[in-house]
Order: sequence, then C-alpha cells, then structure tokens
Amino acid sequence: WLDEGYPLIKGTRRNAGPGDIMVLVRNRRKLAGLIVARLYAAGVPVAGVDRLRLGAPLAVKDLMAALRFAVQPLDDLSLANWLVSPLGGFSQGDLLEYGYRPKKIRLWDHLRQSSEPKVVEACDRLRDLLRLADFELPQALLQWMLVGPWQGRRKLIARLGRDAHDPINELLNAAENYAAVHTASLQGFIQWFDAGEGELKREAGASEGLVRVMTVHGSKGLQSPIVILADATGNPDASIRRDLALATGDHTVPVPPLKKEQKVGPLADAEELAKAEEREEHWRLLYVAMTRAEEALFIGGALGKREQEPAPDSWYARLLPLCQDRCVPDPIWGERYERGERPDPLVGTDVERARAARAVPAWARTPIGPEPRPPRPFAPSSAGSEQGADPPLPPDALRHAARRGVLIHALLERLPDVAIVDREHLARDWLGRQAPDLPNNMREELLGSALLVLQTDDFADIFAPGALAEVPLAAVVDGQVIAGIADRLLITPERVTVVDFKTARRPPASLEQVPRPALAQMSAYAAALAQIYPCKTISAALLYTQTPRLIEIPAAILAQHKPQLSPAQESFLPLPLE
Repeated sequence: WLDEGYPLIKGTRRNAGPGDIMVLVRNRRKLAGLIVARLYAAGVPVAGVDRLRLGAPLAVKDLMAALRFAVQPLDDLSLANWLVSPLGGFSQGDLLEYGYRPKKIRLWDHLRQSSEPKVVEACDRLRDLLRLADFELPQALLQWMLVGPWQGRRKLIARLGRDAHDPINELLNAAENYAAVHTASLQGFIQWFDAGEGELKREAGASEGLVRVMTVHGSKGLQSPIVILADATGNPDASIRRDLALATGDHTVPVPPLKKEQKVGPLADAEELAKAEEREEHWRLLYVAMTRAEEALFIGGALGKREQEPAPDSWYARLLPLCQDRCVPDPIWGERYERGERPDPLVGTDVERARAARAVPAWARTPIGPEPRPPRPFAPSSAGSEQGADPPLPPDALRHAARRGVLIHALLERLPDVAIVDREHLARDWLGRQAPDLPNNMREELLGSALLVLQTDDFADIFAPGALAEVPLAAVVDGQVIAGIADRLLITPERVTVVDFKTARRPPASLEQVPRPALAQMSAYAAALAQIYPCKTISAALLYTQTPRLIEIPAAILAQHKPQLSPAQESFLPLPLE
C-alpha cells in the first residue's frame, strides 16, 4: 500500500500513509510484538504496542542488565546479556569466542584476563560503571549510561528504532519515582523494579504518522481509515480464562480450579454464567473493532497447528458469509473474499495533487550548515579612551579621575531637567550623598564644572528639554554590530546630533589635537545613527567639561575613522540573493 498507493476517498482524495492504518489484536500476546517487529524490519513506520509491561522492552532489559552487573559483577547472565546488547557491542559469536572458559570460572574474572582489544575496551567501560555505582543514584547512573561516554540512548535507538524512546523514558521516570519515596540504593531499586507491575501506555496522539498496533479494547474512542483485524480467527473458547466465583447471599466466594466432573450444581451454573458473559464481551469487542474503520476493514488471522479451519464462533467465521459470494485470487494469500469495491487508483491530477500534498519543500531537505558565529559587538566607548590627551597616571590617580568623570556625567544627565534656581543646592546635596568621602573642595570643583557647562549659551541646544540623555544605541554597520550609550542626543526634523562628554584634565585646544580614539568613538556613533536615521544628517561633537569647549567633528573626519569590520569569523554572513 505504501509503495503502490491505497486510495482514500473521504475528504481530499489521497493515498494512505502509515498513520492511516490501525492493526487490532484481541489481546497483548506474542502476536502484537511480532507484528511490530516485522513492520519495523520491513521499513514501515510503526509505533510500538499500545500497552506493555515496563520490564518487557529490550531497551529496558539491556539497561537493567547493566544495573544488575553493577550490583553483582559475578552475575554471569546479566553480564552476558549486557555484552550482546547494543551497549556492549558484542555479537553472539564474540560472546562464544571471548567468553568460553573452564568450569567454575566467573565470566567477569575470565574477561579481565583477556588481552583482546575488544574485550579490554568493554572491561574498561564496565570498570567505569562499577566506580560510579557506589556513589550515584539509580537515575543518575541511567542518565550516565544513556548520554554519557557510553552513548547508550543513541546505540539503543540505532538498533531497536525510535520506538525504544518511550520505554527508556519510562524507566528514567520509574527511577525518579523510586528515589522520591524510598531511600535510594541501586540494589533496592532493582528489587522494587522486579516486584512492580508497572505498565507503559502509549498515548494515542503520540503515534501520529505511524502504523498503530493495539488491542481492540485499547482502541475504543479511536478511528482510522484502514483497520486490520490481525487475529480474527482466534477461537474464543480456547483463550478463555474462567476464574469462577460463587455468589452466596451478600458475599462472593472465589473457587479454585476444578475438574469438569467436580463442577456440579451451583458451580456448574456459575460456569455457564461466566461463559455467557465472556461470549457477550467477545461480540461487543467485535462491534468495537469493526466500527473503528472509516473506509476499509481487513479481517484475517492464522490457524493453530491443530486447526483446519476457523472456529465457528471466531470473528472470521461469523463475518465470512457477508462476502463469501465473491472470492478473488490474491498474490499473497492465494485467495481472499471481498465485500464492496476498492476506490479507483489516483490518476492524473489526483496523483499530482496527492504528491504535492506529500512533497517536502526544498528548504526542508537542504542542510543548514554550521551555525554562524555571532559577531562581537563593537563598543564605541572602548575606542574613545582619553589616554591620548593626558600623560599616564598612577593607579590611584587613574581611579580618582575615573570617579570624577562618572560624577560629572551623572550631574550633566540629571541637572538639565532641574529648574535653574534649584540646580546648585540640589546638586550639592546629591554630591554629598554620592561622594561623602571626597573632600569638600573637590565636590565644589565638580559642581562648578557641571554648572559652567550648563550655563554656557553655546551649549543651550544640547541641554534643551527636547534633547535625550544616556541614549542606548545599537545597529549593524556593514556586518559589524555597534552597541553603546550616547551621552547626549538631539533629534530635529533634518538633523541628529550626538555629543559625548570628556572630562580630561588637559583638553585639546582644536580638532587637530583630538586623540584618534575619541574620533573613532564618535565615528562609530555616527555610523550607527546613520543606520537608525537614514534620512537625516548626522552630526557629532565632543564636549570637554574642563574648559568647557565643544569641538564639532566634520563629516569627512567621521568617514575617515569609520569603524572597520572585525575578522571575518566575527561578522554576519552576507545575505543570500533571492
């Protein structure tokens, strides 16, 4: 069906996919697991059995074998099971070759004496496990096996298929639950796990796009375009388990298994009642199974070695008369019986439409390649060091100069929003709180420098109410990220002016004396603002607070010092052309 197409006609015409097929069995016995294994071996996307004992999946058995070995290294069976699992990597031939030994010699003792590289490597990994087993909790040990040096999850999935994810995750959950209510120990967890009756239930929504294999009872509430009853030939009388119970007044007394001649009187009546109830359930389940199918229902099964034909009360025998009039040859089964007509195959535009619905876009099939390294942001202020304007300072003096600059910047940020008459005493109070350790004459000098800047008429526009203080800027300029904070920003309809404050003790007297790092800083600000405001003229200036003096930087100088790209691996890749 998946290769040649099985047409579905309800809704949009299309061919059936794996998620459109549901395989139903009467009970969870070997047949369900065998169907899953054969489908997986044939390359059909299939979900596991809908419900199974947690200890049954091979992935869980392999992991538990490792834990059992960690508790008792002389457990030959657990060690052998681990060796031939995906975790150990041995084949059955390897186990026979390297594990054959004289009587009364333990397998672990024998392997440790071997010099074969494959055996030595396996023993080294098991020694790592034994070292951790004395200290780690069960869930931590499992995680180490799955995602640590062993890479157990990857190996188990590669061997057993993605269906192994659910049992592995449930085993981890079981270890977490054990640790939550018990004193954690590896041996205690194994005993608790072996005594448990935990089941793994697969949620219906977790099998989207996969063939579902489940019991009829578990399929209640679900539907599928195609349903296969895989063991409809089963004899209901041969699979009955009758646990008799005898009702006596208000009580029910369980009855142990008895021979046929011992079941007389009330016991015979109880057995007949149990038979009737079981047969009613048998037919109710058939109704459930048949009503799961939306478009097609396939009924089949396998006879036992002693069976010549399906039992009279099997689902197959009861449904056969409905379609017995039409027997057609079948390349697999020899012949089959049909009722109704299979939809016509998709042709022409129908096929093209179905293919288009399944088509995967080109971008989904194209490898994305290695993740690009993000560019390192360029901070303009780091390029604008004032060391060029002053001789080198000793460490203590440099620290005081840096603090002086921070305080002046803070005053120039706050005072423009304060009424002129209140600026002096409010600023003095603020300095007293922020820098109480500074001498009074130094605080007065800082206050005087800030007030002198604000009182200078040439700077009135910079500190006007519409100007912005301490403005974060970020932009990408030719692949280079520029990020910084501008001290002052004045935005008008035609122009954007950025101003940076400098508190150097010996400010330059002219543009020619401005240090190159300061020019590079302002050029970076100007380049970022040109990206943010592409339709405005960008101006930049340096305000030296010691004099005070405002030095405007011409556009030609800004262009000359425009920041260059950092190394190629730190830049954005060019955008692909459409």
